[in-house]
Amino acid sequence: MTETMQYNQAGHVNRQSDTFHTGRGSAAHHGGIGPAARIASWRWKPRVAHIQNAAAADVGRGSETMMTFARGDLFHAARWLKSGGHKAMVVTGFYIPQAERPAAESDGPAGAVELCEALRAIGSDAWLVSDEPCEPVIRAGASSRLPEDHVAIAPADAQHFERWIDAMRGLVNHHGIDTVIYIERVGPARDGNPRNMRGFDIDRWTAPLSRLTGLGLHVIGIGDGGNEIGMGRLDSIVIEDVVEHGERIACTVPADELIVSGTSNWGGHALVCAMYAMGCRRAAPLLDVAWHRSVLADVARAGGLDGVTMRNTPTVDGLSEERYYRQIRMMSDIARGRR
Repeated sequence: MTETMQYNQAGHVNRQSDTFHTGRGSAAHHGGIGPAARIASWRWKPRVAHIQNAAAADVGRGSETMMTFARGDLFHAARWLKSGGHKAMVVTGFYIPQAERPAAESDGPAGAVELCEALRAIGSDAWLVSDEPCEPVIRAGASSRLPEDHVAIAPADAQHFERWIDAMRGLVNHHGIDTVIYIERVGPARDGNPRNMRGFDIDRWTAPLSRLTGLGLHVIGIGDGGNEIGMGRLDSIVIEDVVEHGERIACTVPADELIVSGTSNWGGHALVCAMYAMGCRRAAPLLDVAWHRSVLADVARAGGLDGVTMRNTPTVDGLSEERYYRQIRMMSDIARGRR
C-alpha cells in the first residue's frame, strides 16, 4: 500500500490532505499466489467466515454491525499471510492514563504476541512494535516468546521519534518486511489526535505509529471500538452510528483489510485460527487456551490493565474469564473442524 500523507505538529495525520491508495485488487493483494491457487483457496472461505462471526461477537460496542462492512477481510488477510515469506511488524499498545496506576491495557498485547509467534512458526518473521508508555507490558508479553531484537519500542518525544522512524525504514529495507499489522492500536481521529473510548485525547501518551503506514507496506488492522488504526476502512457514519462518542473517536487511517472483533485479542486469534484452517498447522500450540492464559498472566504481572475496569487483573474489557475464553475456545474448535 502506498499513500501520500501530511502530519500535524504532533506527528499525527492531517486528514484534510490525505490520499490513500490500497493494494486491494492488485497482484500484491493476492499474496503472490497464482490464479489457480487463489481459486482453490476459496474452499476455506466458509470455515473462515464462521471464525469471523465468532470473533465479532458483540460485547456492547457494535462489533457485529461494524464487521458486516468488512466481511471477508479476515479471509483475505489470512490468505495473504499464509502464503509464506511475508515478514511483518505487529503494532499494539493502548495506554490508559486515567487509571490509578497508568499502564497499557491487556487487550492487544496478547493478540500481537500470538500473531508474531504464528508468523515465525510458519517460517515467516515478525517484529513486535509499541511505544515507551506501553513498554513494560509489551516486553512482559514478549518475554521468552520473541527474541529481544524483535521488539521495537518507539520513543515518546517527537524529536527522537523522527530518528526512530528512519531506523524502522532501515529495518524494513534490510529484512524485506512487507506487512504491518495493527491490533488495538489507537489512531488519529478527525482532529488528528488519538482518543480512547471515553473520548479522552491521549496524544500526550501515544507515539504516532500510524506513520508506519507510510512505508509502502500491506496494512492489516484489527480493532473493536472504532478508534483503532485500520478503522478508516469503514465509512465514518458506521462508527458514528453504533459506537458511543463515535463521531469524536473514529480513526481515519484505513487498512487493506480490517478485522472487527468483540475484543481485539479475539481478532488476533481469529487471524491465527484462519491461517490454521488454511493449512498452517505449525500454529497449533496457539489454539490452546492455556497459551492465552499464560500471556495474559504475564501482562497482568507487568501492570497491564483491563481496558474497561482499569484494574490490574488478567482479564480483558470487563469480561469474565469464562466469557472471554469461551470465544477463544470456540474459534479454535472451528479452526480444527470440530464445529
